[in-house]
Amino acid sequence: MKTSSFATPAPPTRRPAQSGMAVIGALLVVMVATVLVAGLIQRQAADVRAMENAFARSQGRLLLANGLDWARMVLYSDGRRFATTRPDQLWAIPVADTRISQAGEDRVAVLSGRIEDEQGKFNLRNLAQHGVVQAPAYEALQRLLALQDQAPELASQIARRIAMTQMEIAPDGSIARAPLAPMLTTVNDLLALDTISADALDRLRPHITVLPDATAVNANTASAEVLAAVVPGLALPLARAIVAQRDRGAWFNDRADFANRLANPDMNPTEAQIGVVSNWFLVKGAVTLDRSVITTQALVNRNGRTTPEIIWTMELH
Repeated sequence: MKTSSFATPAPPTRRPAQSGMAVIGALLVVMVATVLVAGLIQRQAADVRAMENAFARSQGRLLLANGLDWARMVLYSDGRRFATTRPDQLWAIPVADTRISQAGEDRVAVLSGRIEDEQGKFNLRNLAQHGVVQAPAYEALQRLLALQDQAPELASQIARRIAMTQMEIAPDGSIARAPLAPMLTTVNDLLALDTISADALDRLRPHITVLPDATAVNANTASAEVLAAVVPGLALPLARAIVAQRDRGAWFNDRADFANRLANPDMNPTEAQIGVVSNWFLVKGAVTLDRSVITTQALVNRNGRTTPEIIWTMELH
């Protein structure tokens, strides 16, 4: 008798499913690698841009430093040539957008700047001497505030702030009190006072300054508002008429010339109030290079003997 035998069926293969999982795994690895590489490329591009911006800013600062040196030489030259300081001289001509490039390069820097006569403004430093508020300067600031529709009471707070920056001197010459606060550097420091707003300061900014020393106002560059504030009894309409005549080329030769045009013997400004020569200037400059824009200011003192000295510089943001 024959016995039948049956072959045991082979187990089903799982190769197709395993191959599919391998493909998915490979795709996941590729996707993760792509994300990582893309992130690295983005970070590398950001680093490159940061380096390019830093390089451009460094070059821009060098251009501004060269521009400041040029401004100092102009001030020095004008100071030696002219006995008075007037806005028809070379220092007062602004530098419009000037394109600067090197031969063979496509990169172009745009430089602009101007020089402002700080002695054409009311100097807050005049408000106090040896920690004591000075009445003539205090009253001048009150008049200036009134002309700008600001509360005259603000003058007392500003004057006290200036007095606090100075040491008091006793009658015997000894120090009675050390300074109680640092000196203001710019008029923006007035924003630390609770009673003055940014809008109010913007209205005053064209007419006031802070200088290391007490100074007279230059009648050849001052606004009508500043002249009316500094000279007691000078009404604003008359100040405007004098300024209009001046700006048509009738510059003041000296303080006596200015006093004569007032046509009023009761208005006789002192040497401490009015002058016709300036030694303090604000140099403003800006450079655009690639994606960088750099703006700076520098206070310059022209002492008449050597190249004008840079007192401070600051980069604006």
